[in-house]
Amino acid sequence: MSRIYDAVKRAQSERAAAQQAEKKIEFERRRAERVPLNVPVFVYGHGVRHEPFHEETTSLVVNSHGALLILSNKVKRGQQLLLTNPATRHEQACHVVHFARKLRKRLEVAVAFTEPAPTFWSRTEASETQADS
Repeated sequence: MSRIYDAVKRAQSERAAAQQAEKKIEFERRRAERVPLNVPVFVYGHGVRHEPFHEETTSLVVNSHGALLILSNKVKRGQQLLLTNPATRHEQACHVVHFARKLRKRLEVAVAFTEPAPTFWSRTEASETQADS
């Protein structure tokens, strides 16, 4: 009976290792390089009971396809949000792809833009526009 038990345990550990490897490969696959960047942003959406909310927060990590944000409002996977960059006045529709409770009463929320927006995070456009005025 010991050999059967050992074989089952070995198979379970091999399966778990293979699943971990698959998750790691999938997690590391990115469409664009992620950049740590703190940009103030307004987030608009609807809460759990469909009540509208808005929140001012700051990005942690960004790329042309989305961002990682800290939110105090509860969100769910797939939920539609609207982000506004106050420096550039750009608006971008997005949806929640992942969230995790990292801080007390706050969530780390990964969002994906509905369309790539490489200039959404840039501050240079707003600076150039103000300089032209």
